[in-house]
Amino acid sequence: MKTTKNTKRTKIDAMRMKDIIAQLTDIIYILCNAKKSNISIILDQFTNITEEELNSLNIFFPPDTDN
Repeated sequence: MKTTKNTKRTKIDAMRMKDIIAQLTDIIYILCNAKKSNISIILDQFTNITEEELNSLNIFFPPDTDN
């Protein structure tokens, strides 16, 4: 029974991490009008999340545009 509880806890932690990173990405994108490369640099400087972790959490950035 303990393993089920740990698995559930891990899933909840992963969902929270995804929510936090997604919100941080939205704030950077909206407030700073940042592009994908800038968001990646900012996340790299202020978090320890890797590109693989972002991909596993299905967090994708909007495409870079020249608008």
